[in-house]
Amino acid sequence: MTNTERPHPNYVAVWIWLMLLLAVSLAAVYLPFSQGLTVFLILVIALVKSVLVATYFMHLRFERRLILAIAIIPVILFIGMLLTLLPDIVYNPVVSVFYSADTH
Repeated sequence: MTNTERPHPNYVAVWIWLMLLLAVSLAAVYLPFSQGLTVFLILVIALVKSVLVATYFMHLRFERRLILAIAIIPVILFIGMLLTLLPDIVYNPVVSVFYSADTH
């Protein structure tokens, strides 16, 4: 029996990257971009964060190819959801519930 020693990922560094990406996604709301571009940026950052979590915290980096193929299906569904919802977000901006044209 062979003992294959796997290198342990630096969980603190991954956590720091996740916190930095969280700060960028929160700051994206205040950038002077359109609503559609802001949502797209936030969703891309969420995709990067999910890949970091899956590869390091779920240890998919060290798994076989079949497990990786199974794990890629949610990524494909995420991209499909992004492409499906983005036109609705761009062309139908959200109107605040608290805003009313009748108020003085």
